[in-house]
Amino acid sequence: MRTPSLSLISLAVLGGLSAQVAADDAAQTMIEEVSVVGKKISYANNLVDASMIQQQAPATSVLAVIDNLPGISINEGDAFGGDDWSTSITMRGFASTGSQQQLGMTIDGLPNGGSTYGGGSKPNRYMDAENMATVEVAQGTSDISSASLDALGGTFNFVSRDPARRQGTTFAYSNGDHDASRYFVRHDSGEIFDNTYAYVSYSSTSNSRWIGEGSNGGAERSHFETKFVSDWGNLSVTGRLSYDDVEEDNYNAISKAQFAQNPDWDQLTWNWTGIPHYDQMFAEGWSTLRENTFAYLRFDYNLSATSNFSMTPYYHKMKGRGDWIPPYLNIVVDKDGNPTNKGGTNTQYGFTDQQGNPLTPAAGCTANYSWPWDSGAALHPSCYPDDAIPVMSYRHTHYAKDRTGTVGKYQLTLNNHDLLAGFWFERSDRDESRDWHKVVDAKVYHHFDQTPYWIQYDNNYVTDTFKWYIQDTINFDNLTVNLGAQQFMVEIEKHDRFANTRTKLDSDSDVLFSLGGVYQLTDELEAFAGFSQNFSAISDQVMEKAGVDVSDLNPETADNIDLGLRYRADNLNLSATLYHIEFEDRIVNIPPGAAIGGIVYDEGDGTFRNEGGIESQGLELSATYRFDDQWSLYGSYTLNRSEYTETVETTTTKQVDGQTVTERKVQVVADTDVIDAVEDMLSLSLDYFSGNLRGGLSAKYTGGRTGGYLDILNNPQQRNKVDSYTLVDLNVGYNLDVGIKGISSVDVAFVVTNLLDKRYLGSGTTDGFTYFIGAPRTASLTLTANF
Repeated sequence: MRTPSLSLISLAVLGGLSAQVAADDAAQTMIEEVSVVGKKISYANNLVDASMIQQQAPATSVLAVIDNLPGISINEGDAFGGDDWSTSITMRGFASTGSQQQLGMTIDGLPNGGSTYGGGSKPNRYMDAENMATVEVAQGTSDISSASLDALGGTFNFVSRDPARRQGTTFAYSNGDHDASRYFVRHDSGEIFDNTYAYVSYSSTSNSRWIGEGSNGGAERSHFETKFVSDWGNLSVTGRLSYDDVEEDNYNAISKAQFAQNPDWDQLTWNWTGIPHYDQMFAEGWSTLRENTFAYLRFDYNLSATSNFSMTPYYHKMKGRGDWIPPYLNIVVDKDGNPTNKGGTNTQYGFTDQQGNPLTPAAGCTANYSWPWDSGAALHPSCYPDDAIPVMSYRHTHYAKDRTGTVGKYQLTLNNHDLLAGFWFERSDRDESRDWHKVVDAKVYHHFDQTPYWIQYDNNYVTDTFKWYIQDTINFDNLTVNLGAQQFMVEIEKHDRFANTRTKLDSDSDVLFSLGGVYQLTDELEAFAGFSQNFSAISDQVMEKAGVDVSDLNPETADNIDLGLRYRADNLNLSATLYHIEFEDRIVNIPPGAAIGGIVYDEGDGTFRNEGGIESQGLELSATYRFDDQWSLYGSYTLNRSEYTETVETTTTKQVDGQTVTERKVQVVADTDVIDAVEDMLSLSLDYFSGNLRGGLSAKYTGGRTGGYLDILNNPQQRNKVDSYTLVDLNVGYNLDVGIKGISSVDVAFVVTNLLDKRYLGSGTTDGFTYFIGAPRTASLTLTANF
């Protein structure tokens, strides 16, 4: 197993490189408002500052601002974050993508409800960039009070800004490449009554997919937020509501060979041909529709000078849909062979006669379309009479989720002890169903009959979560020690509405312990060390497939160790962190008919099993240096090595020509690289602030990644490889105080991402053979007026 160079590690620890320093005094003030002043943190953490926010265009998603922090890689389908399907977040070898969630996400300390495509909502669904104060990032280990079921590899807490103390209105308009347009307006009320302040904002954003032209798809988003803060002596009350409505057309993942052939095409089309096998790739038919409403009310009460209690009830409602246009219709029958429009089993057909009767291809016909994949005779018009009619479906997968929960926290200081105890309770009620609609005339367009001809499945999942935690932070002269324990109790119940069956699954954790310490070596230099047991509950997604046995499944766990140094001085902040993570009980899917240990999984769609794990270790460095009041330089470096700890192998026995044949299938091999885990990253950012003028130039190098196995049985070291890439971004802004009555200031901001127009492959899919194309050079201009 490879390990980072000891000489490099030694130099790094002795040098002590890192930091979170604000770009200017105003930014420092903003960040201190959302930080716990003087808190001793015994694990790697970072905080987004003002310069990182200004590097991004307001029209982009809030996820983009964390990309330059150590250990983190963000990939989105375009520069505006206009497609959830192609969005991925990785940190220390763990990932949050469309199909997996190993990183915790919270909004103002409250859970986002997961980040996967099907039932999740990433932070960009909750917050506009103008309303974000900062992002608190905990690499590897989360704050013990964090409310998340997914925090194997760390957490991200997106913090909303508080209302301004003065009354004012902000209006902004953005225009950019790829038909990007955005309107944003926010009104700060000032003091409504004694110590009560509020704001309300609305934005409307749209852009086209950067790939193709005409009917190439795009994204449209409407977003609303309001927040108030009221201080009544010892009691502070905060309320926030956000609503987000988005329609996105997706990007498609492609192979390296397809990228080499044309690095500007993701294989989706924008001209309707009337040939269903081709038109299944029509970009406007690959869509994501989502509505998210999220609200909370926080009560924070100072019981005394040394104790505090807070309680935050919250509510989240998500509903949405995922679309695709399959090049066929279905004949559906029940278990007795009778026609049905609910459940059942299906056979497909691609053509009908003039009366609408399904046709079969002519015997012996071998005509075939090879793109986007082999059509076979069944989908090729040459295998049917000239008057045969091509048919298509418009498939809808419906998603809905209602979450109601409460978090509570009690803090008490006794002598040199800072005691913390709290809880989190949530009930999540998730629906998922899929229905199929007939395309009215596949030769013309994808308009479809609003009444579905088949409802494939209809399931409900109720998840009850309860977490308790307790922590004691003991402060000595130069040493701070914290001891903590937490536990999750999670129960999932699936209701199959067609079969009228209910299945339960417990996903409780053991008591999870954490231990850490911070030692103040000098006024500027401190050393820290921390150990934590991390946990990811079993997702209800493992219960989606019928006939899958999950009764013996265990939650995933990870043991995390951090060792590091932090240095803070007037003009220089540095830090270095060494980490080691043991990820165990990794959940993998075992296909039907396969066997492990003599047990054959031959029902339904196979099963899920805990098989093997992942070991990650590495080094994270970051530094900020202020040359003077105008110039500052930020840099971060990440060295990560993630490997599988066990070989996952299944065997399938079948009869071939009267002979018993045993087929081996190896999914991953021990001591080989984890698919798509970034190994090396380097970020540099030079920022300038002088009076009304500001600007910055940043660059990020992302090293090569290891993809899928090319010959897993005979040569597991022979792997698909993805090239490294470097992206350069530019931002320039000017703020002018104006004397026009009613207008206090005007601001102009110009942002260019991927300045050198680099072509590269970004995040990959789980197989390690297909990847989303990185966005090209994209410029945007934002004009802002403050009234």
